[in-house]
Amino acid sequence: MKIVFSVFFAFISFVALNQVLLLSDPDYNQANPLNCSGIIPPPPSGTNFSDGAGNYAPNMDEVLVLCPDLTQGSKVSIAFATNIGFEFNIDPSDTLFIYDGPTTSSPLLGAFNSGTNPVGFYVQASFANNPSGCLTLRFVSNGTNEGTGWVANVACGDFPQPFVPHIEAFKNGVGPNILNPLDTGYVDLCFGDSVLLVATPTFPYASEVTGTGYSQTIANCTYLWTIGGSGQSTGSSVWFTPPARSGYYVDLKITDAVPQIVNTNCKVRVSQIPIFAGTGPLEDSVCLGQNTNLIGGVTAQDTVGVTVPGGEYQVGGIFAGLTFLPDGAGQQYETSIGISGFDQTTLITSAANFDQLCLDIEHSYIGDIEITLTCPNGTTVSIMNAYNGTPFGWTALVPGGCGSGIGTSLGNDTNIDGGAPGSPVWSYCFSPTNATLGTICAENTAGNTIPNDYTAGGINLPNGTTGNNIAMDTNGVYLPDGNFNDFIGCPVNGNWTITVQDNQGIDDGYIFQWGIFFNAALYPETEGYQNTLVSDFWTADPTIISGQNDTLITIQPDVTGNTFYTYNVTDNFGCAYDTTVTLYVMDLPSIFSDTLACNYVYQVTGTSSFNNYGGVWSSTDPLIFISNIQSNNPQISTNFAGIYPVSFTDEACNVTLTSNIEFPPYIYTQVLDTNICPGSSFELDPLILNTPKDSLLSEWTQQANYNPSTTWFWGDGATEIPRIISGAGTYIFHLKNACYEVTDTASIGIKPCDITAPNIIVMSSLAGNNIFYVNSEGIVSFDCVIINRWGNVIYEYTDAAGGWDGKTADGNKVEEGTYFYRIKAIIEGGEELIKHGFVVLKY
Repeated sequence: MKIVFSVFFAFISFVALNQVLLLSDPDYNQANPLNCSGIIPPPPSGTNFSDGAGNYAPNMDEVLVLCPDLTQGSKVSIAFATNIGFEFNIDPSDTLFIYDGPTTSSPLLGAFNSGTNPVGFYVQASFANNPSGCLTLRFVSNGTNEGTGWVANVACGDFPQPFVPHIEAFKNGVGPNILNPLDTGYVDLCFGDSVLLVATPTFPYASEVTGTGYSQTIANCTYLWTIGGSGQSTGSSVWFTPPARSGYYVDLKITDAVPQIVNTNCKVRVSQIPIFAGTGPLEDSVCLGQNTNLIGGVTAQDTVGVTVPGGEYQVGGIFAGLTFLPDGAGQQYETSIGISGFDQTTLITSAANFDQLCLDIEHSYIGDIEITLTCPNGTTVSIMNAYNGTPFGWTALVPGGCGSGIGTSLGNDTNIDGGAPGSPVWSYCFSPTNATLGTICAENTAGNTIPNDYTAGGINLPNGTTGNNIAMDTNGVYLPDGNFNDFIGCPVNGNWTITVQDNQGIDDGYIFQWGIFFNAALYPETEGYQNTLVSDFWTADPTIISGQNDTLITIQPDVTGNTFYTYNVTDNFGCAYDTTVTLYVMDLPSIFSDTLACNYVYQVTGTSSFNNYGGVWSSTDPLIFISNIQSNNPQISTNFAGIYPVSFTDEACNVTLTSNIEFPPYIYTQVLDTNICPGSSFELDPLILNTPKDSLLSEWTQQANYNPSTTWFWGDGATEIPRIISGAGTYIFHLKNACYEVTDTASIGIKPCDITAPNIIVMSSLAGNNIFYVNSEGIVSFDCVIINRWGNVIYEYTDAAGGWDGKTADGNKVEEGTYFYRIKAIIEGGEELIKHGFVVLKY
């Protein structure tokens, strides 16, 4: 298996005329744009733009706007260099500002002089921020030192317009886009499904959108779909029905009219059949009525361990972005491919790990370019180097070139500086182990060149002769200049970078696409994928008694013979699978259902077992007594109330059936008589007791809210306890359970809770208020003293039914006036009352 990575570049269209531009020219603004077809310089100069003759003047502040005629071209570009007719000499104290747009308020692309850019530079109006395509130059000199300025090349035309590739995927051609993540993710299918893959690129800078540049539409692009293991197709959409349960790598190459190539890719994965080996009953057979478990497989080990056959996924790499190679003197241009998919420990072990490195490239003069390949750890190896000149102000990329190549180009170059690429594109391949040719330098020296497709037609060759352009031959594989064994120890994963250094002006070129072919022995195993279950269930069946929402369910078959259960799963691709399992059901024994027994004893009846083989009775509770554990119908008893499990284990099926016997307790209740204060309320709380069999009252235990078989109610139908009462009366409380009922009655009376005394007595009164007295009802102890205003006790009595008649203890009448009384009393129930106050005595 081999892998190819591509990077793609496109054209700029120009027509050569002879206009020369000066800094002092009037602005070529949007109202007076450049004639793009009239500014191409004649050979061999390659320049058309100058600041003027001699040194520039001090204290200059000149602005020049260069806008394209948008009917001829969409963008302006300028190349500054320092050799072969170019000149760039701006003192570091002076600055050339270049703005991305039609005014100095446009975004600044950079501030340049010979200090910042000693060998020149290249600028182009951007697509993202500059729909005008203009560049605005402002040159400022401060009078300190002056240089000779510049001789440069201005070009305008239709540069390659960036566009964005998109893929959409529709399962069986309908519904929403299922590619996830969008554009570069996965298309997940069930076997037998088809997918409609649709290319939907967007063209934000097409002439249809901007009104300038060249046309880019879905209709005028070409499309190449490559589906691993399936083949290639063309057209903006393609139907794909996976032929097997596997994974498929889908690569889409979109080419516009330039031709500019953009790639994107996605993957198709087909659901794998789950293995249901661990799904089924824990036992092959059960007795009728017996509970058993069915286990649905949910793990890779015992059920749905999805095995994924090797997919046809290509390893690693993304296509690098567009790299234009403009005129330059010592300028470097790079394009990178990111490799992924190899193990992090995979390293280059020898030059034999590389089969080929291929570039789709053109450049009008091989004698001034150097090309290198750099691996992810920074190691750099020369691919070709025909430049052996002495750099002026810069460093050669790879010292010691061959100095060969005058009059020779790479690829199908048109030999127009700043011009369109040739067509068709030519490819050059290099291999350290499979080369059929020598190095570029060696083959050029040997004369292994061919004419390219562009005749003179008024175009002079770089060497000044007229005739066909001569290019390096593409028939064969070249040997790279450098030693690829220098890459030993470099990781395969990471960015691999092609670097091109152009050491002279006048010429330019393009890298359209490039890629590395690693040897198959270096490749890791193909990528795999693992389905997971997202839902699972057992088909509804009335004999499933629990666990329906889980993969482990409990069943209780209700008929004898074979019974069938179906387990269903759905995986993360939305694909459904099922399996049916079989269970054989035998007859079960039978015993009584849960029951209730009075008097702490239950006589078992109706027990049956398979073929009357009988069985054994048992209980897990030590308080249960079984008269004969091997009898089908023994007597079961206890001395304590409660609910007790008893079990019968069938000898034939060895099935244990369990029922519960409830023995309600003997019950007792008591509600106490009491007296309450007038107008007050009282909680009447019955005593509730239960008792073991044949126990004494002292052994009974109190319990509230006994089990649900115990209920209570009052004689008037009320059920609440404790009960709030507020008056005298008789209250009957009933307590009952399934076996017994008892009652008790409470008598409620009224008791005094306070002492009332008069505040005035009139000795001559005939109406009954001529004696000081209190209500004596409910008083069991009493003491009252009468005190005069000097604090002397004049009278005391202890009979609550007595009183004070206005006399002293000696029988003498007291004077009219106010007297103080103090009473201490104990009422029924033991409550002590203390009361004191004043009473007025009159005659």
